[in-house]
Amino acid sequence: MRIIVIYFTAYPRVKVPPVKRLLAALLLSLTLPALALAAPDMPKLVQLIDYIGVDYRDAVADGEIINAAEYGEMRDFASAVVEQTGQLPPVPARDGLQVAASNLKQLIERRESPDAVAAAASELRHTMISTFNIVVAPRKAPDLERGRQLFADNCAACHGINGQGDGIDGRGMEPAPTDFTDAGRYSQRTLYGLYSTISAGVTDTGMRAFDELSEDDRWTLAFLVGAMAVDPQAAAAGKAVWAAESEANDLGQITRFTITTPNEARNAFGHAGGDLMAFLRTQPEVMFANASPLDFARETLAASVDAYRAGQKQEAYKLAVAAYLEGFELVEHGLDAVDGKLRTTIESEMTAYRVRVRGDSDVSAVEQHAGEITSLLNLAAERLSSSSLSTTAAFAAAFIILLREGLEALLVVAALGAFLIKTDRRDAMPYLHFGWIGALILGLFTWLASVYLIDFSGASREITEGVAALIAMAVLFYVGFWLHSKTSAVQWQRFIDGSMKKALSAGTLWGLTGLSFIAVYREVFETILFYQALWAQADAAAQASLLGGIGAGAVALAILGWLILRYSTRLPLRQFFSVTSIFMFVLAVVFAGKGIAALQEAGKLPVHPVSFPRVDLLGIYPNMQGLLVQAGLVVLALIIFWGTRLRRREVAA
Repeated sequence: MRIIVIYFTAYPRVKVPPVKRLLAALLLSLTLPALALAAPDMPKLVQLIDYIGVDYRDAVADGEIINAAEYGEMRDFASAVVEQTGQLPPVPARDGLQVAASNLKQLIERRESPDAVAAAASELRHTMISTFNIVVAPRKAPDLERGRQLFADNCAACHGINGQGDGIDGRGMEPAPTDFTDAGRYSQRTLYGLYSTISAGVTDTGMRAFDELSEDDRWTLAFLVGAMAVDPQAAAAGKAVWAAESEANDLGQITRFTITTPNEARNAFGHAGGDLMAFLRTQPEVMFANASPLDFARETLAASVDAYRAGQKQEAYKLAVAAYLEGFELVEHGLDAVDGKLRTTIESEMTAYRVRVRGDSDVSAVEQHAGEITSLLNLAAERLSSSSLSTTAAFAAAFIILLREGLEALLVVAALGAFLIKTDRRDAMPYLHFGWIGALILGLFTWLASVYLIDFSGASREITEGVAALIAMAVLFYVGFWLHSKTSAVQWQRFIDGSMKKALSAGTLWGLTGLSFIAVYREVFETILFYQALWAQADAAAQASLLGGIGAGAVALAILGWLILRYSTRLPLRQFFSVTSIFMFVLAVVFAGKGIAALQEAGKLPVHPVSFPRVDLLGIYPNMQGLLVQAGLVVLALIIFWGTRLRRREVAA
């Protein structure tokens, strides 16, 4: 049997009758030896340590017991902490943690001051968190506006509209719902404690677990209610502290901020610490403004290991995907300009790690793999910090990205334009132009939205790119098949005799518009995100070079488009259709590989790495799923070509 003791700061402790307290204590004493049979639940152990640090002051004052029942609980819980630290995994810090836990218990036995116990509990809590990489912070800035709606929908009925604990459903509830505007409890409450309460609920109270809410929503609620008792004047003073970049700004490290109480902030940094805590609780987004994507990748990777260690493989996989999409991918193009080989290595290793956590690997193997990736991420951070994006690298990166991404879209649009010119349907060119111009306009609005309105998450970004690529693949393959069917003189004559205007009906022309649009918008969408990442890493001089690289890339694409139109239309009709059909088939294969890779990066498709060359330009990636689909398209194309040749021989005979 395993006992998990949970500490919740959002509610007062449940007042249990003496008989039940005695039974609970007896049960705890009987089950403590059994705890040695299983490793402790790290987050719950941290909550228990928090509980002791906060509630001991209700048991002892001036060396005297002021509440015997409370003091008995503190002794029992301290014993539980000592027992559970004795079951910790064999890490270098384990002996020190056990000594600290024993010291905490001795302080309680000697009835030392609440401040001494709180300090010892705080030190033990922080050491536990740093040693075992316990995830104690949100992955992105909480949306407090959404938090207000969440509070109204889920919390106001009990806690009241303003969080004062006076909701209609909370009347007569024992214990009463927490008054989040109580300055005393605000001073002793950590945001991580609030998050834990919302996630798991409070035993024997009306506070249930809100595990149906997403992790981001639970953190948002924790930040919202954790700021309800903030003094506006203190928050205003804290804003000045933040702007002055004083020593207190160390509190702005999100992983420290969420496990620090306002009292601890004041003890560490004086009034500046308390004021800064008030400001950051009301405007947490400032802590995320300059957050490093590589820091996020490392922290999320560590959270993935914790989840895997706890047997939560699906959660471990989700966190591994997030570590790549929301972390490393945001800097990979900047790293490409500094150390392309390192970028490829990290990307491959993170893919291999995702495969590992979906399997039945040993925990030690997962930990070792994550450690290797963390070392690579540290190396990437050094490369990026020591090798700032030079003007030459910025120009080259901007030029290559636009040329690489734009070339795929250009080839589609230019081939379609050449087809319309070759078939004497210049009157249909506006349909083609509607598509690519509309894609550029929407791309402009996408850029504005990504800067001012919407935070495009890595998953939604990759899904958009992947779905668009697969749609383009299907259309291109069909267009290639249709063009190839017209490569014989007989088929072309039938096409002409059947009236080209009828064959290219309005519906078909709007289909060309759609293909032109989706081929261009996919590349525009991806290019915008790449440039945003590069822009964030460039100083003023490098930013000017980035703009120069974009301009040079645009000129190069315009020249390439003109050359394709000029020389492709000079081909004899049959050869033109043959070359264009092959070209469409090749592009379909390229888009297939890129679409599947994007969906794999978003975690929507499985990935099984194989030993095979990687060719980004052709959409060839060393994984079984993408290669099988591409091979299937190639086989299907060969069957079509072979079947067409057989039919021509039959006609000729």
